[in-house]
Amino acid sequence: MPVMLLFTFAILALFALAIAAPKLVRLRIKFFKWIHWTWAVSVLEEHFATWVIVFRIVLVGLAVVLFLFGVASAL
Repeated sequence: MPVMLLFTFAILALFALAIAAPKLVRLRIKFFKWIHWTWAVSVLEEHFATWVIVFRIVLVGLAVVLFLFGVASAL
C-alpha cells in the first residue's frame, strides 16, 4: 500500500507542475536571458503557447504512465 501512496503523490506533483507550466517556461526564458542566449529567448517567446502545451502534454503523459505502473504493481 505505501507504494501506491508514493505513486499518488508523484502523479499529483506532475499535475501540479502541468498547471504551473507557463511559470516554468517564463523561468526558462529568464534563465536564457541571464546567460545571454538571445536566440533561445526569441524562440521561446515566439512560440510560448506551443511550449506550454508541449510541457503540459509531457507532464500529464508521465502522470498517466506512473498511474498505470502503480496500478500494475499493486495487482
